Formats: sequence, C-alpha cells, structure tokens
Amino acid sequence: MTLPVPWRPLTLAVVIVSLGTQPVFLLGAGYVQMGREFGFSATGLGVITSTFWLTAAVVSPLAGRVVQRIGWQRSMKVNALGAIVVLIAIAVGARSTITLALMLMASGVMYSFANPSANLALAESVDPHRRALTFGLKHAGIPFSTLLAGLAVPLLIVSFGWRWAFVAATALGVVVLALVPSRQAPQSSVKRVEDPRRALVPLTRKRLITMAVGISLAAWAATALTTYLVAAATETGYSESAAGFLLFGGSIASIAGRVSAGHVTDKLGSRGFAGIATMAATGAIAFALLTMTSGTLFAALVLVAFATGWGWPGLMTYAVVNANLGSVAASSAIPQAGVFVGAATAPLVLGWVADTWSFSATWGVVAVALTLSAVIITRVGRAAIAAR
Repeated sequence: MTLPVPWRPLTLAVVIVSLGTQPVFLLGAGYVQMGREFGFSATGLGVITSTFWLTAAVVSPLAGRVVQRIGWQRSMKVNALGAIVVLIAIAVGARSTITLALMLMASGVMYSFANPSANLALAESVDPHRRALTFGLKHAGIPFSTLLAGLAVPLLIVSFGWRWAFVAATALGVVVLALVPSRQAPQSSVKRVEDPRRALVPLTRKRLITMAVGISLAAWAATALTTYLVAAATETGYSESAAGFLLFGGSIASIAGRVSAGHVTDKLGSRGFAGIATMAATGAIAFALLTMTSGTLFAALVLVAFATGWGWPGLMTYAVVNANLGSVAASSAIPQAGVFVGAATAPLVLGWVADTWSFSATWGVVAVALTLSAVIITRVGRAAIAAR
C-alpha cells in the first residue's frame, strides 16, 4: 500500500524554509533601493549576503543535533517566532550597513534550524517509495522564497519601498505557527518497505563532509541567481520590474526542476547521486552560455540555469536521508552546511568579479564551480555503492 504524501508536514517544510530565507532573498531583490540607501555596491551586497549564509553554516551542524533531540515540532515553533522578530527588526531598525548585516546574522541562526526540522518531519511520515519526490517538493521552499522575493519587487518594493516587503514576509511565520501540531502525530500502522534498488551503506562523516564540499560548489549557482540576477538583468537592458518577474519565472523553473527530478528518481529507484551530478553538469553549460547572451535568449538560459543548476537540493537531502535513516536531522545538516558555506563564500568572490570585470564573468565562474561539483558528487556516490 502506498502512503499519500503527508500534506501538513510537507506544507510546513516548504513554508519554514521559505520563511527562513526571506531576509537574504529580499536583500537581493531590493538591492537597487537598499544599495542606494545604505551605500553599498555589488561587492558590499556580497559581503552582507555572506554574513547570513556563513552564520547558518557555522550553526547548522549543532542545530541538526538539537533538532534530533528536541523534535521538529518544538524546533519549528521557535524558528517561526525568531524569524518573525528578525523580519520586523530589519524593517523597522535597519538604518546602516552594520545593523543590516547583524540582523542578517541573527536570521541565519534561525534558518539553520529550518532544514533539519523539515527533513526530520518528512522522514518520519513519508512513504519510502515517494521519498525523493517529497524532498523535491520540500526543497521547493527555497525557490518559492525567491519567487516571493521576485514578486515583491514590482508589487511592494517599487511602489511602497523595501521595508514593507520585509513586513509582509512575516505572514509566512503566522502560517507555520498555525500549522505546527502541538503533539507528535502517531506513527502510521502501514508497514513501509524500503526499495532494495536504493540501498546504500550509511554515509560516514568523512563522506558527508566530502559531499558537503561538492554541494558547496553547486550552491554558487543559487547565490549567482538569487543575489545578482536582478542587478545583472537591469544591466543588460531589463527594467527593474521586468528583472523581478524574471526572478519569479526562474523560481518557478527551479521548483519544476526539483519536483521533476524527485519524481524521476522515485520511478527509477535511484539513489540520487547521479541525478545531482547530471543537473550540476547541465547547469554548468547553461551558465557558460549566459556569458555571451542577452535579451530573450538570456531569459531562456536563466530558466534553464534555475531548473538544473539550482534544481538538485531535493536530491541532495533525499540521498542523505536514504542512506542515513537513523540520524536524519544530524546527518542532513552536514551537506546542508555545505550549501551555506557555498552561499557564504560565493557572494564575496562573485561580487568582486562583477565589480572588477562584469556580471557575465560571474556566470563563467559559476560554470566552473558546477563542473567541479558534478565530479565530486559522482565520486561520493560511486564510493558509497562500492562499499556495500
């Protein structure tokens, strides 16, 4: 018997991740106004963005262990309340680059608990035969967050100013608080049979760290698209509103890529590593082509880059959960920390590249990073199978 995809944990997983990342993605979406108000360039945007991701990277391994101990329900409640407070603080109290960066760091602490709690909630309630699809849906939370940030440009930021976009984002926290159950739901009586085609030896800490290195390189694509797309698109001739809609469309493409990759992986009974490597390699090609295009072709390649170069996170979590079912929150936090390290280091490098050369040059750097990521992930996957 096939269990349905659990709607409440899945909804919570998507919304809690979206809530946690709203501050940093609204920063990128509102860069035109915020950079003018606070006086920072693309390099400054990269530095401020990196404070969020670096904080999340440092706290994430500890957060995974805490979530494993206290449970996902309590973790989500604390996370939602903290995120609401930080969003309001930024909207009301951010008056300088320093205070903005400090508030982004506080937001990074809150976000470090989001993914482990979401992963644990889903691992406890999802049918193994739908695990890859479910985690693909769960990881729609990040592009859903960028989708909201993209919509905020024409609907809120252009018309009312960037501060109101941060206030509006608190609505996601209210949704989380309303949906988190007060008690842990009873385990289903339906027996869940693991698919032998997906079998792997448990990933050791060493392999998890190696995987985190590969994932950190793949995360450069996410940073390039979410932090610099609006600025790069306006430089090539798009209006600020049109660039916001392009970010919106790319976010939809990323969601479609994650869900489709999960569905195909479940159908094939795959372990996920080959899918991650394939998407990273395809994304590398799309970013390489972005260096020499503009106009309609630029927009089309952005959609491909979103769908592939930033379509792998669901498979990342699935691969770890599939191998380490006994320590979901703690194990999944390690490659997730890799995502944060990549997201923290990429803005520093890409912002400098954009200021020194051009935004086209940043796409070329990301293409190289994705290629290296595909190689590393392929080696980790082969090692995990060979060790059986």
